Amino acid sequence: VAPPADGTEEVATVKLTITGDGISVEEQKKVLIFKSRNGTIVQTDKPIYEPGQTVKFRIVTLDEEFLALNDSDPKNNRIEQWHNVVPQDGIADLSFQLSDEPLLGMYVINVTSTRAYGSFFVKEHVLPKFEVIFEAPNQIYALDTTFPLRVCGRYTRGKSVQGVVHVSLCQKIAPFLPSASKPDLCHKFSNQTDEAGCFFTNVSLSSFSRDFHYYRDSIVAEASLVENATGVQINTSSQILISRTSARAVFETPNEYYIPGVPYRGKIKVQDHYGTGMKNRKVYLVIRFMRRRFIKTYITDDSGIASFNLDTAAWNSSSVTLEGRFTLEEFMRTPRRTDFSYTNAYHHLQPFHVTTKSFLDIHPPTETLPCGLKQNVQVTFTLNRDDLGEDTSRISFAYYVTGKSGIVVRGQRNIQIGKLNMLKGSFFIPLTFTADLSPSPSLVVYAIFPNGGVTADSIRLDVALCFQNQVRVGFPDKEAHAGSAVQLQLQAAPGSLCAVQAVDENMFFTRPDRELTSQMVYGLFPAAYQRGYPAQVEEHSDHCVQTQPSSSLLRTRPQNSFQPDIFNLFRNMGLKVFSNLAIKKPSQCSRRADRKPIIGVPSTEDQRITEERHQFTTHRRFHHYLPETWIWNVYSVGSNGSRNVSVTAPAAAAEWKVKMFCLAGRGFGFGLAPTTSLRTVQPFFVDMTLPYSVIHGETFLVKATVLSYLQQCIQIQVTLAKSSDFQV
Repeated sequence: VAPPADGTEEVATVKLTITGDGISVEEQKKVLIFKSRNGTIVQTDKPIYEPGQTVKFRIVTLDEEFLALNDSDPKNNRIEQWHNVVPQDGIADLSFQLSDEPLLGMYVINVTSTRAYGSFFVKEHVLPKFEVIFEAPNQIYALDTTFPLRVCGRYTRGKSVQGVVHVSLCQKIAPFLPSASKPDLCHKFSNQTDEAGCFFTNVSLSSFSRDFHYYRDSIVAEASLVENATGVQINTSSQILISRTSARAVFETPNEYYIPGVPYRGKIKVQDHYGTGMKNRKVYLVIRFMRRRFIKTYITDDSGIASFNLDTAAWNSSSVTLEGRFTLEEFMRTPRRTDFSYTNAYHHLQPFHVTTKSFLDIHPPTETLPCGLKQNVQVTFTLNRDDLGEDTSRISFAYYVTGKSGIVVRGQRNIQIGKLNMLKGSFFIPLTFTADLSPSPSLVVYAIFPNGGVTADSIRLDVALCFQNQVRVGFPDKEAHAGSAVQLQLQAAPGSLCAVQAVDENMFFTRPDRELTSQMVYGLFPAAYQRGYPAQVEEHSDHCVQTQPSSSLLRTRPQNSFQPDIFNLFRNMGLKVFSNLAIKKPSQCSRRADRKPIIGVPSTEDQRITEERHQFTTHRRFHHYLPETWIWNVYSVGSNGSRNVSVTAPAAAAEWKVKMFCLAGRGFGFGLAPTTSLRTVQPFFVDMTLPYSVIHGETFLVKATVLSYLQQCIQIQVTLAKSSDFQV
């Protein structure tokens, strides 16, 4: 297809004409043609710099097939400028040096041609002696009696810190109350760290209030660790939420519609206030339709899940609401407690418009599908003789799989049928998920019967984010002595150019949002996640049916909201359908052209239930710790797709995280390696405590700490090197 003649997009018309013996079909559809979109990655070698340091960064521009572009950028940067930047094999590798006294704060690298940017910070910093790790649940239940809390100190090279921990926990008064009305409820304690450098305790909730009319539903936590040897103090803080929800129910991946006459299968998951499944728990399923209500009772399994199978014959093709409940108090008019409650599950179902007595069902995989492995997706079907006719001996099921570039897989399965009035069976569709199918492929299966009826089903698959260029980076061993030579092992598609970044692991805690991930790369192309038709080529029904006589004074128009029918199965996948069959559900006419919202009816936003999982969280504070970069190089793997590079391990004990992305030509494109690590070790080393700056003539104290990983005692002499810059 030719690109748009002018601009970035163009609406085109596709016309289909079919003529034959006694048949003539003509239909046309509008489609949107747009220019290939690009996405740009800006990667810096680290997120924070000191005055006077060199900022290194890379710029890579990819198209929607993850192929690198070598287009030049004629613009310039306000702080440093590069004219007509042409990437080498897709990578623009640039750098510039900061002045000795730059403005502190955030700096932006702006790629004007693609409207992309990256950022970094310039800070004056004091190298920390250690990090403080605060561990506590990010959410607790108000009726709990205690919760665990741990504070640990770790030197940046991994050894535990010996010192005194101070912790303050405060529940503040509600924000709308005057500060003098009630005091904040605080609990403070101090203790020495153990041999592992940690302090652990179970905090009693008796010191805090459950009266949330006067107090906030959160606890502010502040912790500090004072090192015994030097008196250096490092602080950290966190917030612990107090939940009044004792348990919640959620529907597990429910379908948006049901097929009349076909049993509706589903699952309810019951979780406690920590997000753990509650086994052997009674749960009620309330079914509402046509002003009627039915209640079914289930018991959860060991995973906290209750499975149900509902007969849809009595629903009479009406809208149905499902509600998962813990209790029936509301129906029995039993007084309810307002402070503490359960969160019920809600789900609304629409009937699927059917034109046959036959149906099929795609069984969706329950887990995320890995890349490169063959998967068999099961399809079950029930065929009725009324749809097949007397002389039909075979029925064909067609299927399509769509990815980010349209239809990727297509196929057909032919099923031999006998003389039975009702035939049930199944078949499998073999699929191998590659980069062409990521990030969110859909599968549709349909069959056309001799009587003109159509049955179909579709699912959206959860697939791992894949790249065609399979990339790996690593070391022969997970540990190496500081200063020794190690082999960096690279693997990628033949001819790939690979950019390697190795930094202290603490960089990923400093600004985790700047880490290059598969999600970030796929996020450059949000259109790959979109469903349905673009607004420019949307299809609206021109006809509608009257549900009841209406006044001639009132105008009528079709209601073009979501209609669960075969047409919308294809529409949601972005596929245009040419058909003379009855694949659309007739729209009901709206009796007023300009209808105002009904006051008092809750919106779907109000009814939405969000699943929360209360995790045990870790908060780290590095006191502006500035990680240094070990490797920032670009290597070619050559024609065999692998290369070993000899590098020297840093002369410091640390955990180094290594990331790598590679670029190759058509057929492979971009690839991102899983993060690997290397620990560099030293038997012993000296750590010095120094201020960031001093005034000329000032006297200050220098403290040196010897840290040893040896199992036996040794005698060490520490000497301060002579210098003309200071006197001892």
